[in-house]
Amino acid sequence: MRRMLACVCVAALFALLPGTASAERQANKSAFKGVALTVKPAEEPGKKKSAKVAKAFKADPAMRVIIEPAATVPGVDVVDGVQVPKDLNETGTESSGDEGDIPGDLVEAADDPFEGVNRVVFGFNQVVDRLVLEPSARIYRAVIPRPVRTGVTNVLNNLATPITLSNDILQGNPEAAANTIKRFMVNSTLGIGGIFDHATGLGEPLHREDFGQTLGTWGVGSGPYLVLPILGPSNPRDAGGMVVDTAVNPMTWILYDAPLWQKSIPVGTQIVVSREAILDDYENLRKNSPDLYASVRDLYAQKRQAEIANEAAGYNPGSGVNSLPPSALPQTLNPY
Repeated sequence: MRRMLACVCVAALFALLPGTASAERQANKSAFKGVALTVKPAEEPGKKKSAKVAKAFKADPAMRVIIEPAATVPGVDVVDGVQVPKDLNETGTESSGDEGDIPGDLVEAADDPFEGVNRVVFGFNQVVDRLVLEPSARIYRAVIPRPVRTGVTNVLNNLATPITLSNDILQGNPEAAANTIKRFMVNSTLGIGGIFDHATGLGEPLHREDFGQTLGTWGVGSGPYLVLPILGPSNPRDAGGMVVDTAVNPMTWILYDAPLWQKSIPVGTQIVVSREAILDDYENLRKNSPDLYASVRDLYAQKRQAEIANEAAGYNPGSGVNSLPPSALPQTLNPY
C-alpha cells in the first residue's frame, strides 16, 4: 500500500514538471520579446553616428577662406575651373586693369606683319648657320688660341672706328666722339695697330655705333621687323643705316677695285669672329627656347632699344660684336 502511494506521488510530480518548464520557457520568451521591442529603429543609431562625425569635423569659422570669383579679379581667366593669369599677349583695352599695371615691354606687341615670310627666311638662315657659320666658328675656336682670337677682335674693333666716330658726331655726343678718337690713337700706336686694347685699361672703354642707332636717337621709328637672307634680323631703319655705314666705311673705297676674294676677307673674318663669340649663348638659346624665331626677334628689338636709349641718355659703352642675337653679316666692316 505504501509502495502504491509512493508511485502515485512520483507520477503526479512528473505530471506537474512539464507545465512548470513550459511556463518558464514562456516567461523567457516574453522577456526576449520585451527586449526586442525596446530596441530603437535602425536609423536612429545612424543619426547619432552622423551627429558625432559632424561634431568631430566641424569647421572653425575663423579658419574659413573666401575665394573671390574670377570674374571680379582683373587680369584673371578661368581654365577648367582654375584661375590663371590672362595671356600676356592680350593687349586689348577691354580689360578692367590699367596699362600702367603692366610692364612696358608687355603692353606693346612686336610689330611683325611679315611673320610668315620672315619665318621662311629665318629657316633658310638657320640652315646656312648650321652648315657653314657655326662649323667655321667652332673650327676657329679649336684651332686659334684665345690670346690670338682676342687680338683679332681688337683689330676689327679698331678698323670700325671711322663708322663709330661719324655716328658719334651725328648724334651730337662729343664725349663719345672724344672717347673714340682716344681709343683709336692709343690702340693704333701702343696697341700695335689695334692688336692690344690698351685704351680700355687707360679708362677709355669700347663702344660701337652705327647709322641705325643714329636714326633712332633722331626719333625715327624702327618699322616692322624683317629677317634678311644671310644678313639676319633687321628692320627698315637698320637696313637703311647699313647702306649709309657701307658708304662711310673706308674699307669700301680701299677695296673698291679689289677682287671678290679680297673684299670678302674683312667681312668673312668678322662673321666668324662674331659667331664664335656667341657659340655657347646661342646654343643655349636654341635648346631652351620654345620658339627660336620669336626669341631672336625679341632679343634683337631689346638690344637695339637698349643701344639707342643708352646713347640718347649720354655716352655709355655698348656691347660690341658679342651680343645676341647673331647677325650673319656685320654692319661695320662691309666693303661692298
